[in-house]
Amino acid sequence: MRFPCDAIFTLRLVPTRFRAVSKSEKHGPDISSRGSDESGLGPSTAKPAAPDDHETREDELTARLARFAQVPVPAIFQLETAWIPGGLSEEAASEALKKHGPNIPVSERPLAALSVLWTAIWNPFNVLLTILACVSIATQDVATFVVMIAMVVASTGLRYWQEMKSMVQALKLVKSIVTRVRVVRCVNSHSEEIEIDQRHVVPGDVITVASGDVFPGDCVLISSESLTVTQASLTGELMPIDKNIRLTTAADSETFHLLNNENICLAGTSVSAGNGRAVVISTGKDTYMAAIAQELNKKRPENAIQMGIRKVSYVLMGFMLVMAPIVFIVQGAVSHDWKGAVMFAIAIAVGITPEMLPMIVTSNLALSAVRIARQHVIVKRFDAIQNLGAVSVLCSDKTGTLTADLVRVSKSVTSTGELSDLPVRMAFINSLLQTGSRSPIDRAIVDYVCEDEKGSFGDPRQGELHKHGEVPFDSTRRLLSILVSRSSAVEGEALFVTKGAVEEVLERCVSAYEYHNHNPSESAQSSSVFDIRFDPSSSLTEAGRLLILDSAKRLNEDGLRLIAVACRKASLKVGITITTDDEEDLIFMGFVAFLDPLKPDAAEAIKDLTKLRVQVVRILTGDAPAVAAKVARDLGLFEAAADIPSNLVDEADLIVTGPQLAELMKDRDALAAAIERAVIFAKLSPYQKLEVVKALRAGGGGRAVAFLGDGVNDALAIRCADVGISVDSGTEIAKEAADVILLEKSLGVVARGVVEGRITLLNTVKYIKMACSSNFGNVFSVLVASAWLPYQPMLPLQLLVQNLLYDFSQASIPWDNVDPEYLEAPRTWSAKSIIRFMIFLGPFSSPFDITTFCINWFVLYGIRTLDSPLVPRAQTNWFLEGSLTQLFIIQFLRTGKIPFIQSRASLPVVVVTFGVACIAMAIPYIPKVNSALQMMPPEPMFYTYLVGIIAAYAAVIHIVKALYQKAFKEWL
Repeated sequence: MRFPCDAIFTLRLVPTRFRAVSKSEKHGPDISSRGSDESGLGPSTAKPAAPDDHETREDELTARLARFAQVPVPAIFQLETAWIPGGLSEEAASEALKKHGPNIPVSERPLAALSVLWTAIWNPFNVLLTILACVSIATQDVATFVVMIAMVVASTGLRYWQEMKSMVQALKLVKSIVTRVRVVRCVNSHSEEIEIDQRHVVPGDVITVASGDVFPGDCVLISSESLTVTQASLTGELMPIDKNIRLTTAADSETFHLLNNENICLAGTSVSAGNGRAVVISTGKDTYMAAIAQELNKKRPENAIQMGIRKVSYVLMGFMLVMAPIVFIVQGAVSHDWKGAVMFAIAIAVGITPEMLPMIVTSNLALSAVRIARQHVIVKRFDAIQNLGAVSVLCSDKTGTLTADLVRVSKSVTSTGELSDLPVRMAFINSLLQTGSRSPIDRAIVDYVCEDEKGSFGDPRQGELHKHGEVPFDSTRRLLSILVSRSSAVEGEALFVTKGAVEEVLERCVSAYEYHNHNPSESAQSSSVFDIRFDPSSSLTEAGRLLILDSAKRLNEDGLRLIAVACRKASLKVGITITTDDEEDLIFMGFVAFLDPLKPDAAEAIKDLTKLRVQVVRILTGDAPAVAAKVARDLGLFEAAADIPSNLVDEADLIVTGPQLAELMKDRDALAAAIERAVIFAKLSPYQKLEVVKALRAGGGGRAVAFLGDGVNDALAIRCADVGISVDSGTEIAKEAADVILLEKSLGVVARGVVEGRITLLNTVKYIKMACSSNFGNVFSVLVASAWLPYQPMLPLQLLVQNLLYDFSQASIPWDNVDPEYLEAPRTWSAKSIIRFMIFLGPFSSPFDITTFCINWFVLYGIRTLDSPLVPRAQTNWFLEGSLTQLFIIQFLRTGKIPFIQSRASLPVVVVTFGVACIAMAIPYIPKVNSALQMMPPEPMFYTYLVGIIAAYAAVIHIVKALYQKAFKEWL
């Protein structure tokens, strides 16, 4: 259809029935208002409680949109003279596209392969090994250099491959279709409605939207026909929001709400019902959604695991820098071979450092990623697996994560709140026969009645309904009415049924249906609503109206959204039509209540998380407090937080709203206390969600926090959390920010992920504690030997081979079993625990090493000089004793229980350690290998002593283990 460009605005201006409705005019609870927050406070004001670096960007966006949103429609085109109601010309659109760039969605970003590679390389342990490798090559120790670089390359390569594979999977979740947008363009002096690629939409474009359309940019409405918009991804509010145009200029005292504005439609929100036109204000990187996406480009804060690894690496490096010079000085002073002392000190530095650690960590994470992938989960970032094991607080958005993100009928009640099927049966007729686009409310009502399993409604469609007229819904009346009869006759008795917002329906009612005058089960037994008797009743007094509103308020406070239903008998006449004037003298029938039901596994998953000592789940939502409280109540979160019976819980004390949070920002101590106490954070802006997560991470002396969300408003909090979790049906920006993506909407996967993370972390900690304590014991023994023996107790190459054999045996640790009690509480890297374990357990191997030295010195060989031909045998004896005790003692150190009896290692661990022990024993007997390592086969008698040494060492370690656990209340 074509119109002259200068005439189109006159033709398309909204109908005169639309008027600007002040929120102060609506004070009762109803489904079409913005949530059920009686305070009237919106989810975000012009200056949300956000840090200073956020305010400038958001203020800029707010000011730009407010400039156009706070003036009447004609004035919008006076502010920008290049914009016209009839649409931009192709030339003007082309110029605007050059100026502002293509309207590219934030989800369509290139794969950051180099960034992933850099993250894989820049690991503290990789850096430490690389430094040692450089020192080794500088001293011409090629073998050590090759081994260490191989460990770095293998660890980096495995991590890079696994993370890239996960990121590619995540990108495949982005739909590859081209989004088309209907815009009005001025072609040859006439306006035409055409379809263009979303990327070509520019500021100033006039777009046409209808049910199902997504707004391609931040827009201001210029016409609206019963338009409702779904913006759950931005605010968390499940119900569609009424959108109208502005007809008057905003008063100076009026506060502009970016996320709660009647004529603003932000990029990414979608039309639920109705149609309209809007002028595009911002596109691409200038939209509100893009502003959130740009925050995600900032450097991510260090998470709990990264901080733990950094501290542990510093401890190892410091220990190495202290011990290596001591060994160098002692060895040089005793042997007077300072060059050899340098080489031996380097070997000690290598020996202290668990060079397999990056590989063990990466292997652990890779194995866990594979196991978690079987639960239909994509792990985008390796560290997230260990972080899941460390999580002590789980935050979650409400809509689509804890709940199903669906509108469902909760119950049908009378005006006094008593259960009755009659209101929903009346509403069903209205929803079934209305001809406009069916809203989520209508679909929920029809589904509820049609899916009735008990047969309470009989045949819901009844095969006898004939509609004779309809007054469509519009966002000013907020009502929909139909005239229906049981036959197709043009004359006779009919029923006029109206449903809509509570106050609007109640205003048109003159009486309320008297349920107590009828059998309570009448509505269930009646074959048809046409058989309902409407007895004469007294007029609905002001007191009666207040009682109905009070019932609605109670239901609303229970987290339910309401519509009211009313009807009256009517007479059919030939040629009858119905109008809004017929919506009067109605009889109030009751309410139909709706909610977004919990996900089927939500309650069970919360119980599982509680058993794992993950603190009470915090709900962070943009929705109303009452709605969030209903979810928390059903999940038992209030009583779990207060640790008292539910009837004694003061729910109000556990709820904090966005405006309250903004006030608390002035007092950091009060803010921290409120965040620590609260279970529900409602009416939050995206930046406020970010601040809550930051505060939770800083609380309790620093702890790991996970955030589960799927909306644009969750992206910043997802990014800031130690573990960010989203779902495959979430917005692209949320999935981009997440570390973990759930391909199935099952919260049980999160609990299983926590367990898997703890297994991964514990198996890694097993390795580092065993390796560090063993290496420390070896260094302690070397110090004793350096001060006593005239020869090196073990050659640097022998020490390296022994270390590699031990590390290779540890490669099976990712497959090891973990005792169930170690999985009951959050775990993280603790440098203090590792140092304590190393210092207390390490030296207990030295007496047995010294026993081996004594056997070589006194008992078997009398090797007391550097030039003795039996020095290689003495070195071989210590090589075997050190290797076998290290390997055998793995069975004792991997658990705090009695090995083989109370706790058994996994089969891979047993097989690998036994196999490596056999290799260690075979090395002295293999030609060429033993000569290359300068070893000699030991005397048979030595094995008798070796068995006694191993048995004694195992007994001592078991005793020390019991004392250690008694003293420090921990093992791993």
